[in-house]
Amino acid sequence: MNELPSGTVTFLFTDIEGSTKHWEQHPEAMKSALAKHDSILREAIESNHGHVIKTTGDGVHAMFGTAIDGVNAAIDAQRELARMKDEGGRMNEDLDSLFIIHPSSLSLKVRMGLHTGEAELRDGDYYGGTLNRAARIMSAGHGGQILISETTAQVAREHFASDVSLLDLGEHHLKGLTRAERIFQLVVPDLQKEFPALMSIATATNNLPAQLTSFIGREKEIREAKEKLLSAKLLTLIGPGGTGKTRLSIQLGMEVLPNFTDGVWFIELAPLADPALILQTIASVLNVRAQMGVSLKDIVIDYLRAKNLLLIFDNCEHLVEASAQLADEFLHHAPNLKIIASSREALGIGGETVYRVPSLSLPNQAQASRETLAGFESIQLFVDRARAANPKFDLTEKNASAVAQICRRLDGIPLALELAAARVTVFSAEQIATRLDDRFKLLTGGSRTALPRQQTLRALIDWSYDMLSEDERALLRRLSVFAGGWVFEAAESICPDLDVLDLLTQLVNKSLVTMDDEGDEPRYRLLETVRQYARDKLMEAGEAEQMRNRHLDYFVQLTESAEQALIGYAALSWINRLEAESDNLRAAFEWGMETNVVTVLTMTHALQYFWYRRGYETEGRRWAGQALEKIQNLPAVEGDLSTSAGARQRMLVTAKAWQAISFLATSQGDFLVANAASQKCQELARQLGDKRLLATELAFLVATKMMSGDTTYEDSVIEEIVNIARESNDPFALSVSHGVVGLNMLWKSQDARIANEHVAKGLALLKNTPHHFWQTMMLFGLGMEARFQGRFDEARERFVPLLAAFHEMGDQHRANMIHSECAHMQRLEGHHDKAESMYRETILEWQRLGHRAAVANQLECFAFIAKVNEQPERVIKLLGAAERLREIIQIDMSPMERVEYEREAGELRARMSEKEFNIQWLEGRAMTMEQAIAYALEIFV
Repeated sequence: MNELPSGTVTFLFTDIEGSTKHWEQHPEAMKSALAKHDSILREAIESNHGHVIKTTGDGVHAMFGTAIDGVNAAIDAQRELARMKDEGGRMNEDLDSLFIIHPSSLSLKVRMGLHTGEAELRDGDYYGGTLNRAARIMSAGHGGQILISETTAQVAREHFASDVSLLDLGEHHLKGLTRAERIFQLVVPDLQKEFPALMSIATATNNLPAQLTSFIGREKEIREAKEKLLSAKLLTLIGPGGTGKTRLSIQLGMEVLPNFTDGVWFIELAPLADPALILQTIASVLNVRAQMGVSLKDIVIDYLRAKNLLLIFDNCEHLVEASAQLADEFLHHAPNLKIIASSREALGIGGETVYRVPSLSLPNQAQASRETLAGFESIQLFVDRARAANPKFDLTEKNASAVAQICRRLDGIPLALELAAARVTVFSAEQIATRLDDRFKLLTGGSRTALPRQQTLRALIDWSYDMLSEDERALLRRLSVFAGGWVFEAAESICPDLDVLDLLTQLVNKSLVTMDDEGDEPRYRLLETVRQYARDKLMEAGEAEQMRNRHLDYFVQLTESAEQALIGYAALSWINRLEAESDNLRAAFEWGMETNVVTVLTMTHALQYFWYRRGYETEGRRWAGQALEKIQNLPAVEGDLSTSAGARQRMLVTAKAWQAISFLATSQGDFLVANAASQKCQELARQLGDKRLLATELAFLVATKMMSGDTTYEDSVIEEIVNIARESNDPFALSVSHGVVGLNMLWKSQDARIANEHVAKGLALLKNTPHHFWQTMMLFGLGMEARFQGRFDEARERFVPLLAAFHEMGDQHRANMIHSECAHMQRLEGHHDKAESMYRETILEWQRLGHRAAVANQLECFAFIAKVNEQPERVIKLLGAAERLREIIQIDMSPMERVEYEREAGELRARMSEKEFNIQWLEGRAMTMEQAIAYALEIFV
């Protein structure tokens, strides 16, 4: 075998559908068929420059240096396998077995899956997430079907044979993978085209939390709430804690989901303490990114404007004013939006319909038989949860009266009933009823007067708490410091003196803690009512400060571990992990701002790539800005930089925080703030004598200007970067300095040989560091330079492997940038039909990503193609729509874009009357972004 390639490669996985059953039914025929199968696959793979890495008995695992070779191998193999069933003789089809049975052999149906990405080559075998994704894609298919990932499709499609096309099967969740995959089927004329639905979960249009227990009763409430929602824009479910408002809102969302084409989205507000974070939480759920020069609120409103969707604001009571304000603004701008809110009080805005959530239905004193009680919701819930705790429990004539007494005593409050039911592992129903009765007599002084519902629930939680062991109580109290849940490791870190494994299991069994094991690792959480109770107990015990300090320490360590990982190969898994901890990170920031602002500055620098990749730049800048303002008002640390480690540490974290602000502001296109922050960082780096920090900050500034086509910086800056990097002797600083020197020479059309030598040195140095992100960005810079300089073939060659890298990193923004640049190059080369076909995909992706500046540019590109096709009215309307969109978002086109725009628009104006031009222009300006996109996608002949 020739030497196996490394880096970006394409994997093919195959599998014989139903092989186990066929071995059992036709063992002799299977031997012959399998030999033919193996021969066909090996020939197809090796004739297309591939390598068989291993065989799995009923399939193969192969690797290719290029995606198109893998695609061609799969097509060749399926064609040969199809011929097997046509080879001579009579054949009978066994409809029960998915096999075509020949007199002497079998023709096998084989499913195939391909994916392109980076993998590690070790001891003649490959390792990494790319292989897992290829295998999962294959597993979703059917015999005779070839499935390919979006990455493989994008890389290979330009090289397809003329009769090969793609069928977009949409996004699918694949078992064991956190990121959904957009899957395509290869359509080949002489192969089967029709298949059943993929064996996966199509991406749902909702994020409604999975419910681990059954939904009991509430038919009347669901019916009434659905009726009210038909005519209401805002439906607020109100009631005290524990009455089931959250569960009812989720169930209601599930039942009305078919009515909302753009989905139902659950916004959990309970973990938030700062009203300013509500908007970021909503944007995150909707996958809406911040954009250059536009407020996040305007971006979210613009996203919602044309959507038919339902938002569920859960637990609004502590943020009721901010929730009400946002709901009011959203509903005024989005005619097809509806909102369900759950709160202990109404939001109090126009158009609100309030629905008070009642307790579950209760039996009266006279209703005590088993048969009579079974129809009441409170009884049903108690029995269901009791059986979950103790499968032997049942409602009998003997315990029916006690169960009814429990339900009446607890006012039919769902949470109270669930907590009481969990005790059937220790007590009988009669014992629970007696103990509850004794406790409530103490609270009411023996009076028969019922307690208010809030006090009833508090009494029940008190009872559950008092029945815990001392260590169980301690753990429950301490867990209240977590916001939005926690993983086991985090709980252990704040409770080193407790047996967390055993105690946490006990709290789950007693329904005080819930566990969700749907993700990569189990997450635990407290229901909000229980969390508030436990937090009060934590304060009473005098442990709050110590636990919040431990919570802060854990998340400081987590972010420090994440800092390097976020720019390495494991970036996506760490981004997902940090996303799950967003509420805890915010809680840590809030406490750090009060007690240890230096740690906040440390965290802001560590998280900058997380915020950037998730589109949370605004939030990151806010935390960094607040911390910098706070630290400036603190007393100075005694001693100078040469003698005081404290003074040096404070200045270093301050400098790095300014660097983070510069990076995040640049990402948003806020170059004034970015430059000012960079100057602050440089000033402090010079005082510290930190050569690495100074060199990388200067290099980042220059690289940012290059990427936008701005080469107005002085060559002296380049020289300074090189000199400082050499003095630092730091591999990363040296690598970026070489990269900047090389790219600078290429941009300015200087000696290409020397320039490429510098870039090669930079890449070689980066290869030995964890900085995968910057390695990819340096290669991206080379591609952009070639594209802007008109060396289109070189640009394409550089872009192709980067597509796989960006997809693996989860960077859809830059992946679509590459697709857009490829479309631009096709247009500039005169291949207008091909360019327009590509723009049809990229403009929709920019719309999905919320990048309105890119949408405006693509509208202009559609207009330029329409001009070539002599469609002047279409040109003017599209340019007018693009101009209006740019005015709304307050982002002008780049200087290079402006040159082409002025030329094309000027020529058109010269050929038309001013009146005719202005009429069409105003029609275009009157379009919304969605209308303009729909108009651009119309087919004009």
